[in-house]
Amino acid sequence: MSKIIKIDNEKQKVMIGNEDSSVSEVTLDSLNFVPVVGDLVDVFNSETETIVTKKEAPVKEATSTDGININIVNDNNNSGANTLYAAGKVVNKLVYVLVALFLGGLGVHKFLAGKIGTGIIYLIFCWTGIPSLLGFVEAIIALFKTADSNGNIIV
Repeated sequence: MSKIIKIDNEKQKVMIGNEDSSVSEVTLDSLNFVPVVGDLVDVFNSETETIVTKKEAPVKEATSTDGININIVNDNNNSGANTLYAAGKVVNKLVYVLVALFLGGLGVHKFLAGKIGTGIIYLIFCWTGIPSLLGFVEAIIALFKTADSNGNIIV
């Protein structure tokens, strides 16, 4: 592959550096393109003339360092019990119902749902039996909520 190294407009000559470190000289009139220093060209020599054609720049394929790469992952996976939403916290339905039934009087299901303040109030009033009754009611309510594909509900 050869390269245009010098253009002399006064003499109407173009100097081309060849791969073998030799230099070819052609006239501007013999080229069928407008030469620019640094253009890559192919040089073909015959007994009577030299033919120069412009090489097209190779098309560069996109790699991981070129341009903008976008990776879209569309997972509908609520796998973590610690996921918070504006409406509440995602918890496993079975675990929540069982904890509300058996430990609802101590407010453990409220701690599981991330409602620490309510859990402390249940713990303070656990001796009255009212939190046990409320825990039973909340277990029934959670039992009738529709779970997602992972068995989670929002409380």
